[in-house]
Amino acid sequence: MNKKISTLFAAAMLASAFTVNAGVYVGDAVSKLAIGNNEKLYQLQLNSVGSTTETTERVLALDEDGKILIENAQTVTLGTSLWCVNVQKQNQGQNPIFDFTNKSFGYVLDVTADGYKNWSKDANGLYTSTTAEVGGEVAGWQFAPVLDQLTQKCYLASYINSNDVAVLAIERGKVVVKIVAADKVNETNVEGLLKFTLVEAAHRVLSANDFNTKLGVQDDSNSDATVKLSFHKDYNNTKLVNPFSSNELRAEAITGTDAEFVYLYRTNEDGKKQYLRVDTAYANSVGEKFLNFAFGKEDVAPAGMLLDQYKFRMTYCSTEDSLYIQVKNAYMKPDDVEYWKDLTAVTHQTVNDTKKNNWVKLQDLVVADESRIVTIGEQPINTKISLGIGGCTAYKSVKTSVADDVYFIKNRKGEYLASPIYENGTIRWTTVNADEQNVEHMPAYQWVVLKHNTSSTVAETSKVEITNREFEAKTASNIQLNKKEGASWMYVGSTIAFGGTNLITSADSLEFIPVSAAAKADSLLGYKKLDNDSLLVNKYTFNYWHPYADNKFISKSSKDSTLIVLDDKDGFKVDTVSYNWNTTNASTVNIPYGYDKKVGFDRIKGLKRLHRTAYEISLDKAAWMINKEDKFNVSEYSNGIQKSNYVPVFFKENNQFGDKCYHAIVMASRTNADADFEIVDGTVKAGVSDYDGSATLKSQVLDESRTSAFYIAPDNTPLYRRFNSAELEGNVGDAADTLRFIEKYRKEYLQVENNKNFMKDGIEFLGIYTPEKTEDGLSFIVDTAWVNRGAGNIKPQYLISIERNDFEGAPGVPCSYTHNHFDNEGNQVDAEHCSHATAAIPGFERGKYLINFHDLANNYAVANADDYKWKKYDRAGFVEAIRVADTLYVLRDEFKNLKNEEIDFAALNKAEKTAEAAAKKAGKTYYSYKYDLSGDSHKYVTWSMRFVDKNVAANEVEADRAFLFESMAQNKKDAIAPKYAAWLKMQNGCLVLSDATSSKFDETATGGDDALIFNVEQGDDIATDNETIEAVEGVSITTDNGTVTIQGAAGKSVVITNILGKVVAETVLTSDNATIAVPAGIVAVAVDGEEAVKVVVK
Repeated sequence: MNKKISTLFAAAMLASAFTVNAGVYVGDAVSKLAIGNNEKLYQLQLNSVGSTTETTERVLALDEDGKILIENAQTVTLGTSLWCVNVQKQNQGQNPIFDFTNKSFGYVLDVTADGYKNWSKDANGLYTSTTAEVGGEVAGWQFAPVLDQLTQKCYLASYINSNDVAVLAIERGKVVVKIVAADKVNETNVEGLLKFTLVEAAHRVLSANDFNTKLGVQDDSNSDATVKLSFHKDYNNTKLVNPFSSNELRAEAITGTDAEFVYLYRTNEDGKKQYLRVDTAYANSVGEKFLNFAFGKEDVAPAGMLLDQYKFRMTYCSTEDSLYIQVKNAYMKPDDVEYWKDLTAVTHQTVNDTKKNNWVKLQDLVVADESRIVTIGEQPINTKISLGIGGCTAYKSVKTSVADDVYFIKNRKGEYLASPIYENGTIRWTTVNADEQNVEHMPAYQWVVLKHNTSSTVAETSKVEITNREFEAKTASNIQLNKKEGASWMYVGSTIAFGGTNLITSADSLEFIPVSAAAKADSLLGYKKLDNDSLLVNKYTFNYWHPYADNKFISKSSKDSTLIVLDDKDGFKVDTVSYNWNTTNASTVNIPYGYDKKVGFDRIKGLKRLHRTAYEISLDKAAWMINKEDKFNVSEYSNGIQKSNYVPVFFKENNQFGDKCYHAIVMASRTNADADFEIVDGTVKAGVSDYDGSATLKSQVLDESRTSAFYIAPDNTPLYRRFNSAELEGNVGDAADTLRFIEKYRKEYLQVENNKNFMKDGIEFLGIYTPEKTEDGLSFIVDTAWVNRGAGNIKPQYLISIERNDFEGAPGVPCSYTHNHFDNEGNQVDAEHCSHATAAIPGFERGKYLINFHDLANNYAVANADDYKWKKYDRAGFVEAIRVADTLYVLRDEFKNLKNEEIDFAALNKAEKTAEAAAKKAGKTYYSYKYDLSGDSHKYVTWSMRFVDKNVAANEVEADRAFLFESMAQNKKDAIAPKYAAWLKMQNGCLVLSDATSSKFDETATGGDDALIFNVEQGDDIATDNETIEAVEGVSITTDNGTVTIQGAAGKSVVITNILGKVVAETVLTSDNATIAVPAGIVAVAVDGEEAVKVVVK
C-alpha cells in the first residue's frame, strides 16, 4: 500500500529544495501550462460535487476496463490517476481545448453521447448515462480559460453539437455523463457536477509492489518483474559500478515498524537471490572515505548485525519522475578503531540522525578526470534518479485480450481446460490424445469468451469472461490476459478458480485457439442425433472401441437377458422417448443445453445454441434396464429384479478414430418438479466390465475415469434380399427380373393355384407345386416398388406379377378447330386441354399382381370375404392391376375389360371416391382399390424377402440367401425386421400367410413355425452374360455390356423390346454377326416374327 511521508522525511525534503506537507497525498496546483504537449504527469484533484465542497483528497482515475472513477488519492494505484495534458489553442475569444491521456493505460479521456436521447433523465430533466467509460466520440474538453495563470476548480465540458455539451457528474455514487445546454452548466442545473484542480503528484514512499510494478504501469502478475533505475548523471571512470543502474532489481516487502523500507535483490541465472546492502568497505583509501555497495551471498536472506544496511526507503515524485533512496543504517569505522567487530567503537547514521548522511547519491572522486561513484551521504544527491515512467509516452503494457469467439484454452503442457466426461461439469486441465479424441466435437472442451468492454479504445486490453460451452455454470469473469512483448503465450494476472479449485494461476502459460466455424454453427455438437426417419426404419449396432480388437459389439447373451460385449452383435431398436411428470411433459428431443446467453449469440458470428436428444434402446420390444447387480439387460420382466426400469440415455461423444466417432452411453435423469421438469444429465454410464469373462455391460458411476465408447451405426447386416445380382438372378442392377421361387427343402415352386381343393371361382390364388407339375416353367416378373429411397436399400419392396400387358402410352391430340378453346366446365383453356382435344394417356404397367388378400378377407362389407381365407389364415393371390409411378390401381370390374388405350385414370380415381362415399353412407368399411407404393412401411400389395440367416446372407451364394416371403408386420410402425409378421407358409397343404399376431420370426427362421423358406432360380428363358441362346434354327443370340449380338441372321428382320414391350431396336440385319446397342435390363429379341427370346443385357 502507499504510505504517507513522515514528518522528519518532509524536513529532509525541505533541505533538498522541494516541498511536501505531512499527510498530504496530492501536490501543488499547477500554475501554468503551455500550448501543445506538456511533458509532465499531473492529477485531476476533485474540488466539489455539485454545490458540496470536497473534503477528502480524491482524484480522477481509470480502471483497466476504461471506466472513469473518483478514487482516494492515498490508496489509488498511482499510474491510473496520472494524466498527460495536451492543450490546443482555439480562435480568439474561445477557451483552449484540453486532452487528457492516462499514463497507465494510454487511454484518452473520451466518452460517448451516442444515442443519448435514449438515456434516462435525472431530476433536472438532463439526459444521464448509467456509467462513464472511455472509448467514445466525445473528447477535447473545455477546462481552464487561461493558461499562463491557470484557472482552477473547473468542470470538464465537451460540445456534442452547437448548443449542448457533455459533462462529468456523480449519480448514484458513480461517475456518469450528463447532457446540458452549454450556457446552463452550473452546480444548480447539473446535479452532481464535478469540478477539478490540475495538480502535481505528491511525493510518496514506494512499497515493494509500487516499485515492482512501477506504480501500476508494469505487470507483475507472475512476481518476476524487475526494475533498473536510471541515474542522470551516473558513475563514471571507475570500476565501482552503480548497483541500482547496472542490475535488474526487485523489491521485497518488510513488515512491522520498518514497513516503509524494502529489501532489494537481484536474481542470478541459476535463480538464486542476492540482496543489496551498503557495504562496510570504503570505495576509496585516501581523503574523505565513502562507503560502497555490495550484494550478499546467494540465497542468504538479510540477517545479523548489518541487517539495517539491507533496508532501503524510496520516495518518488511522479510529476518529475524523481526518486530518492535512503538506507536505514550505515556503519562508519573511525580511524582509531582497528576492527569492525568492535561494536562499541562503531558509529552509525540512521534516517533519524540529524546529519542525514544516508542518502544514495553521486559523489565526485577526482574532479579533474570526472571520476564519479554512487555512495551514501548528505544532500544534495547530485543526480536525478528515475523509475523511467515519466513523460507522456505511454508505458508499454503487457495487457492484452482476445476477440469475442469460442476457443480451446491450452497450457504450455498441451493440456486443455475442460470437463472430461468423467468429471461431468468439474473443470480441470486435461490431456488429450489427438489420435483418439476430436475436441472440435466436444463442447465441454470449448469456451465462449467475451470481452467486458468492446469500445475501440480499450477492446485490445479488455478483461474477458469465459464460460464453458457445455456446462454454462462454469464461468469466470474479470480475467485480465497478459502477453509480454515478443512472447507466444499469454498469462493471467490473478488466479482463476472453478468450484473452489485454483485452476489457472499467473504461472500458467496460456493459448487461446479459435474453434472452427463449423463447430460453432453445429447445434448438435457433442451428442449423437439420429433423425426420425432413420429411427423408424433402422436398427443400430454398438461397436465397442478397444485398442486390441475392433469386432466387439453389444449383444444379448445366449444364456440370459444380460447384455454383453463379445463376438456376436445384435441390431437394437433406438427411439426417442417422451416422459411426463404430473401434468408436465418433458421434451426428450432437441433438448437445449449448455451456453445460453443471448449476448454471446449476438456477438459471436455463427454461434448456435446446443441441443441433444435422449433415447431409449430395446431389443425385440424389451427395453434396456439395469438390474440389481448393475447389469444392463433386456428382460421382459421388471418387478423385483430391476434397479432401474426406465433408462433414457444420451449418446455423448468421447472418442474419434479416423472418420468414426465413438460415443459413451450416458444415462439421462429427470427432475421431478412440475415447474422445472426436464431431462438432464444423470450420474451413471454404460461400461464394459473387464473383470468377468463375458465382458458384461454394466452401470458405472459417471466419475469413473475409464469410459467405454461405442460406434453407433445402422445395422449393416443384410436383413432382406435385393434382386440385383447378375450372377444369381441373371439381371443387372434393380431392373425388372423374371424369377422362379423354389421352396428350400421340398424343392417346390410357387405357381398359380390349380388344386381344386384350394380354389374358388373368380379368384386366382397363389399355390405351390413340385417340379413335375410345373412343366410350363411359369416364372414371375419381379419389379421394384420401393428401393433406393428411404430405407428401401435395407428393406426392398417388390411387386410380383404375371400375364403382363404393359402400355407404352399414347400422345394427346389437341383440338384442331380454330376458335377459342373451352373445357367441359366452360373454362377457357389452350388447344391441348380443349373439350375437343384427345387427352394423352400415360404409359403404365398392367398385369396380374400378387397381393395379400387380408383387406378382402377381413372386411365384413365384402360379401364373399371368407373365400379369401383358408380356415383362419389369409391367402395370397393375383388381381388385375395397373401400376403407374408410385400407385397400384387394382381394377374394379367395370375397368377390367377396357383396352389399355381406353384406361382413364381420372375415371379410376373417381370410382374410388364414389366407392368411399357409398361405404360411408352404408356404414360399411371402405376397401380401397388404390395403393400407395411409397414409404418404408409394409403394404398388402408389396413383398419383401427376409433373410433367414443374416450372418451369411452377404455371400453371393444362392443357398446362403434363402428367405421368407414377408408381407404385413403385426405393428405397421415396425418397418424393418419386425419380430412378428405375416409370412408365406403351408397349412394343411394350402399356401397361406401366417398370423402376424403370433408368427414370430425367430421361430420361423429356425423351423419352429410352418413358414416356408425360398430360394430363386432364373426363368428358363433368361440368359446370363455371354450365354448363347438358339432363337431360330441356325440363329444364336449372345449379350455383352450394353449390346446384343445375333449370329446367322443376315437378311432377317429383328425387333428388340424392353420388359414394358417398348421397341428399343428394330432393323434388318445385313451381316451374320450383327451387334446391336440396347439399354441394360431384360429385353425380348424376336427374329423374323418368331417367338421372342428374353435375354439379360448388362
